[in-house]
This record gives sequence, structure tokens and C-alpha cells, in this order.
Amino acid sequence: MSEDGFDFSTGDPERLLDEHPPEDLFRAVSALESWTARALEIADLAIADWASAALARPRDREGLAEIHSLIQRLQVIQPSERQAPELDVAARYQRWDGIAQLLETRAHSLDHHRPEQVEQRTHMAALKQALAAGQDVRTQTLLKTLRLSKARLSQLLALAEAAGLIERRREGREQMVSAAGIWQAKDGTAKQTAKAKHVDEAANDPSAMHERGCLKLA
Repeated sequence: MSEDGFDFSTGDPERLLDEHPPEDLFRAVSALESWTARALEIADLAIADWASAALARPRDREGLAEIHSLIQRLQVIQPSERQAPELDVAARYQRWDGIAQLLETRAHSLDHHRPEQVEQRTHMAALKQALAAGQDVRTQTLLKTLRLSKARLSQLLALAEAAGLIERRREGREQMVSAAGIWQAKDGTAKQTAKAKHVDEAANDPSAMHERGCLKLA
């Protein structure tokens, strides 16, 4: 980030957006008595750019909230009725409100797909168990293991994928499913624990060491 302030006179606004966070824009606008044409233009560009980036990132709840808050606070410190009529600030704010609505809708969607909540849904525990080995599993295998219809399994996988619990990929004509996110982390920890336990047991078992040729005879 640049050590200089958010400079509305810059000839390279894209670079300005790359170097400064949204809070810098808010502070710069707070210092203005009212909107200038250039400041309003750059703020409009910033909101569109930052909102697009937040919407594109998977499960960035904090980023969505940050831009949503910025839009609301800018309108509070620079009310439209205090602005020059030729700037048509009310029209800009209406556009920003539309962007804010998109951010809010996306945030609500993420709340609906929180991994901890999705894990509690019907059949999720069975799906997690079916993927516990940490390897790719064919959807045909899951159909037999979970005893679900194709439609119900498709819904289950879509929900789990939206929550970041699984990943799906194509392998020829087959669709493969594997654990991801917190399921993958927990499975990986369990595997490491089991492996360490196995090594410890072998180290303390003289017969096992003898079989491997590791026991030194007195």
C-alpha cells in the first residue's frame, strides 16, 4: 500500500485502487466538504471494482461486508441533498444501492451454506464417512453406499460443494468426489494420528521389531 493518501487527482485510478484499501477511500471522502466530479468518478470506479472482486472470491463474507459498509457510510457522510445538482449524485447512489443489494444477497447465500450448518443436514454424516479414506470416490459408488436416488445425491453433492466440504471433477465419463475444506483437514489429521500411533506401537513391540530385523540380540 502507498504511504501517500488516497489522491483523487491521480491520472492512474486503477493503480490507486490496487494500492489502497476501502477504508482509505472513506477517509479521503470524509475530508471533502462535498463531492467533486473527479472524486465521485473515482469512488464509483472503486466501488464497482472492489465489489466485483469480492463477489468473485469464494466465501469471502468479510470482503462483501466491507464493501457493503463502505457504500452505506459514504452516503451518510455525503448526503445527496448537499451535493451540486449537476453531479446527479442521487443517480450514483441509486447505482451503488443496487451493488449493495448484490453484495447482501451473496452474503446471505454464504450464510446459508456455512460448512458447520451444512454438516448437520440429512445424509451429510454418511457422505463424510464415505469420503473419509481421503481418496476420490465415484458417484456410482456413492449411490450404492448412501442408497440414494440420483436426484437426491445430486442435491446432496451440490450443497456440500457449495459449502466447500467436497470437490468434484470429471475423469472420462465418471464423476469423482473427494473431501475438501474442514472434512479434508479433519481426515488428514486423523490419518497422521493413526500413522504415528502405528509407528509407536511397532517401536514398542519386540516381535514386530524382530520381524523387521531391527532387534539387536544381546
